[in-house]
Amino acid sequence: MTALITVTALYNGNADAIFREAMNFSELVEAMSGLATYEGLPEEPAREGETYTVDVTMWGFLKTRGHVMHVETLDYEVRIIQSREHNPAIKRWDHNLSVQPLGDKVLWTDRIELDAGWRTFGAARFCAYVYKRRHKYRKALEINCTIGTAA
Repeated sequence: MTALITVTALYNGNADAIFREAMNFSELVEAMSGLATYEGLPEEPAREGETYTVDVTMWGFLKTRGHVMHVETLDYEVRIIQSREHNPAIKRWDHNLSVQPLGDKVLWTDRIELDAGWRTFGAARFCAYVYKRRHKYRKALEINCTIGTAA
């Protein structure tokens, strides 16, 4: 079974500027400060067609080696990025990130299709926690999350 996790966050600011900043891996590292560290992330922004392999350590002791992130689509004009991700424990972690203007605010949407086999239930809840925490760190005005089953 594949879980579908959708996290939306509302921000003040400019959609183009927020999306450009989100494409920098340094922004991810900062938003995950205190929760996770990454080994192997590049210094340059994400690029379409690139594949990045990193080691992720959660809470300083839970290490996942070989998390693979392939940037399938990256479109600055429409402010979307689609990555196909996996690691030894997660068969599929497909992440679609979209940043769109919404009136005088900005709506950031993370949509993750996740398949971790028998671990999917727990992994989906962990995924929701991580993405909500990132938005709290970024000082989102409002954060919403749903967990369901992907079609």
